[in-house]
Amino acid sequence: MKLQHVPLDQIVPNPWRDTKLYPIDADHVAELRQSIGDHGFFGGVKGRRRNGKVELGCGHARIAAARKAKVDGEPLETVPIFIDDLDDDAMLRLMTDENATQAGANPGAVMNEVAAVTRRLIDGLLGRLDNCPIAVAKAFENKVGIEQARTKLRNGTDVHLAFSHPTIRRYLGQGNAKRSYRSERQVREAISALKQSGKYDDLVDEARAKYPVPDAPAAKGKDVAPRKPRRPRTLDERAANVFPNEHQFHAFREAVTTHAAQQAIPVNQQLALAKEIMKPSSSTDVGGFNGIKQKKQIGAPYIKMMVQAKVQEGLKKQRDINKEEREAYLAEQREARIEDELHSANASLRSLVSALARLIDLAEEFPAHPKLGGFSARLDTLVGAIQQFSKKLK
Repeated sequence: MKLQHVPLDQIVPNPWRDTKLYPIDADHVAELRQSIGDHGFFGGVKGRRRNGKVELGCGHARIAAARKAKVDGEPLETVPIFIDDLDDDAMLRLMTDENATQAGANPGAVMNEVAAVTRRLIDGLLGRLDNCPIAVAKAFENKVGIEQARTKLRNGTDVHLAFSHPTIRRYLGQGNAKRSYRSERQVREAISALKQSGKYDDLVDEARAKYPVPDAPAAKGKDVAPRKPRRPRTLDERAANVFPNEHQFHAFREAVTTHAAQQAIPVNQQLALAKEIMKPSSSTDVGGFNGIKQKKQIGAPYIKMMVQAKVQEGLKKQRDINKEEREAYLAEQREARIEDELHSANASLRSLVSALARLIDLAEEFPAHPKLGGFSARLDTLVGAIQQFSKKLK
């Protein structure tokens, strides 16, 4: 491992860092930028060289701050980084170790870790069928477990069972789930959130699609097995990073994924709602909770209460919309009925007028004919109906 000064334009993120699941904290970057401006750049940033670039193992926020900072009025061009010969598993461990020590229980960080570990396990199982990487093999209890996981991947069935919370935690603990710094609950909730957001299906499909069907060269590039029906998307994963800790996000996730909430709050509105809930307030009494001034003071009961209020508001709007739609539908049906009857009446009226013209000619020719006289009495009834219709319109 050597300390080298690396140009900032040659530095790229850790390949296991998903900035959509776990974006870099802008507030933290601003703090680091100020610190770098005052004291210069320092810190144990570590990475590896790949394809002419330096991939970061850790230190993403510090590098982001370095790109914006100025020291003695001048922007930084290079930063010191410890360069080492790191494999994919070491890079993943560096990222997760940094998350554990700095991000703590940030739900976005845990989701990123679980997604990255799942992707790494699939790569390890399908990418090297003859020699599973040691770090990947340690995640499974034995060779039977490895083969069972491969079978599930090839068949595309029960994939989530192959990468359940014990498997994820064994990988994080390098073979011992008890050594994992992520608890069973944290991993379970991250897996559930990934499934609800659709990200789990995405990462499994993308990872499996990288590998051809075994013993079928002609199928190169084809997915290992036909894709199964996807779960409906019920959660916006970006909301995780609005909440500083997992308990807040868990409360939000539970509240917005109920049946009633899904009817009232579309997934594409969840992020805005999360930001609204966590927005600092100067009010002395917000929903019965006094002095809410910082994000960490907002508890699960308040979050659920705010979501429920939004649900009630949304359902009321939906009822109003449903009422308007029903009235519009009835009006449309009414117009259709009137149009049909008027069309029929106009057609009948044209026929009647033509028939009366011919009857007038016959009455002039045969004025005393009894049948013509009888029809004249029926015309009196018609005239009465016309008068009654005219009176109704008035």
